[in-house]
Amino acid sequence: MKILHTADWHLGNTFHAHSRLNEHKHFLRWLLGVLKERQPDALLITGDVFDSPNPSAAAEELLYDFLLRATLTVPGLQVVMTAGNHDSAGRLEAPAPLLKTHNIYVRGTMHYTPQGEPDFDYYLLPLAERATGQAACVCMAVPYLRSADYPMGMTPEQGLRYVFGELHKHLRQSEFKGLPIVVGAHFYAAGAEVCQSGHSERLVVGGQDCVNADVVGNNVSYTALGHIHKAQPVGKSGKAWYAGSALPMSFAETGYSHGVQWVEIDHQGEAVVERIKYEPLRRLITIPAKARAVSAAEAMEQIAALPKRAKGDMGEAWPYLELHIEEKQPEPSLMHDVMEALADRAVHFCRIQRVMPATTAAKADKQDAPSADALTTMQPLDLARRYFESRYNEPMPDPLVTRFEQACHEGAPQA
Repeated sequence: MKILHTADWHLGNTFHAHSRLNEHKHFLRWLLGVLKERQPDALLITGDVFDSPNPSAAAEELLYDFLLRATLTVPGLQVVMTAGNHDSAGRLEAPAPLLKTHNIYVRGTMHYTPQGEPDFDYYLLPLAERATGQAACVCMAVPYLRSADYPMGMTPEQGLRYVFGELHKHLRQSEFKGLPIVVGAHFYAAGAEVCQSGHSERLVVGGQDCVNADVVGNNVSYTALGHIHKAQPVGKSGKAWYAGSALPMSFAETGYSHGVQWVEIDHQGEAVVERIKYEPLRRLITIPAKARAVSAAEAMEQIAALPKRAKGDMGEAWPYLELHIEEKQPEPSLMHDVMEALADRAVHFCRIQRVMPATTAAKADKQDAPSADALTTMQPLDLARRYFESRYNEPMPDPLVTRFEQACHEGAPQA
């Protein structure tokens, strides 16, 4: 059984106000090439297909155009697509009856029997080898689960253990018992390396949604996971993998490997996993590349060394740029100067991260805040002077004092 595993496409995402439509088109064209070359039996897409519950028409068109092309490129291909926490589960599943006619199976919401019990059989999908047409494994296709999707009072880990326990029990009672098991799911597995500063994975504060990878149960040949953007194995078994995101979702994810997982499972249920790497259309670059931050003047020098825009180049492959600038004093014209310097450079500018000098930051942390009583008697200029000195480690310059006093005077109510 040959399976291609991918996840976390985030179609419709914008990166610091830049559309990523062409980047996603580039990724999906590459993925179609992999499908054509490798000719898998099944494609697993494990969640966060879209970036938001209300994707644009262009993002939806991109998905359905890809699914059509994929099934035409690999005749007999079976596609299993599960919802992630970014997706609208109901919206993703709405065209499921139509997609099923093309061997595309969507699992987004919990379904129930007429008796009001969860319909666990709905999430057991036999997958066939294209060459023989015979079922070669069973996919437990589980979308991102919320508290309403399992019995009241259970923690996320208890809820997932309950759901997978029921799936294993129903499988043992089905005609497909004994076949190798593949899981397609979307959750935060304990031990996974996550992006600490980008927050693009929407993890629950405190890690309450973090669960052990073994919640999927025993005798699973391969667990195809989505949710965490860094491609990596998780759990003790070595059989659970995050495919990683199609594109970097924040500057904190610079250096992540992007691509898909190629999985071959023999009739005994042993899986061999191979990473197929993908190079995104646009890179992420930071000035400076390694240091914590540089002065505005040093940043301008590095901007001047960036490639110039070629005539007629519309910027499809230009990298994204962020600047880390050490601010020893306010520089009101900094953004204007940066934009002028970048006007003829072949980059997509994203943001400036203003960083205090390390000694200044340490001093600010140690400085005692004024008491509530003191605040009631302090003048605005006194507060401004105090803040300026704590941030920049020097007295507020006279021109800035003058501008502050003018602002206070102009903003004061007229008698």
